[in-house]
Amino acid sequence: MTIEYSKKHMIFVDAHVHIYDCFDLDVFFDSAMANFQTAAKQCGIKNRPFSSLLLLTEGTPHDWFQHMVTKIKTGQNVNHFPKRWTITLTGDALSLTACRNDYSGEEIYLVAGRQIVTAEKIEVLSLFCNTSINDGPSLNETVNSIRQRDGIAVIPWGVGKWLGKRGKILQDFLAGYEEKGVFLGDNGGRPCFWPTPSLFHLAREKGISVLSGTDPLPLPHEATRVGSFGFFLDHHPLDMTSPATSLRDLLITGQETLYPFGRLQDIKSFFTNQLQLRFNS
Repeated sequence: MTIEYSKKHMIFVDAHVHIYDCFDLDVFFDSAMANFQTAAKQCGIKNRPFSSLLLLTEGTPHDWFQHMVTKIKTGQNVNHFPKRWTITLTGDALSLTACRNDYSGEEIYLVAGRQIVTAEKIEVLSLFCNTSINDGPSLNETVNSIRQRDGIAVIPWGVGKWLGKRGKILQDFLAGYEEKGVFLGDNGGRPCFWPTPSLFHLAREKGISVLSGTDPLPLPHEATRVGSFGFFLDHHPLDMTSPATSLRDLLITGQETLYPFGRLQDIKSFFTNQLQLRFNS
């Protein structure tokens, strides 16, 4: 089925991004921009402008976003800055802008967010939120804490994390949840042979959207995957003085259609990454 895009501007989002110490940040940003451009071409965009956003999901003890904010404000040299990109503040406290030094017009917005593990050992993402939330409270308490901080709570798919007892807890949670601001998350690390999780079907029945993202692993080559899996909106431009707040408000209304882009991981890559993770640990 061909989708007709009628508006003037498109917004491409990778909604599950980690920045690990093993990443080369120039490779990270170059890859993200190249992947977003590829997605735009695949969607039939040739000369239309689009915005690119990476939603960070940092867990303990990582806080790359706040580290960058502090260093930018104090003017200190930072070892983990990219060389080909300049990172600057925006008009809101939830985002940064990364601009390619040698290509005018190429920029990516980075949005603050955290990753939390609940008492039930369920992972929850706190998007559009730069305040720390401790691991350990229940799923309900964690989601409420995120919403009280004006963030968006996302429960992301993960290998084995939605099975058994945890899967039943999530099913009961979603069946009884009626508020806005809660989403499920899909990620590009889900193998292509894996059946579509049943919780995605339940979410659709409940009107709960799925936010897709790459969820890169802590392996150096995974920096090249950022921006290759996510979703886009066919919309008028965001308010670029406060891109994080603007996008968050669009998502919370639930009135925008979210179009997924990217491919699930092939079998070889999935098993290779899983073996490398276990070997490195």
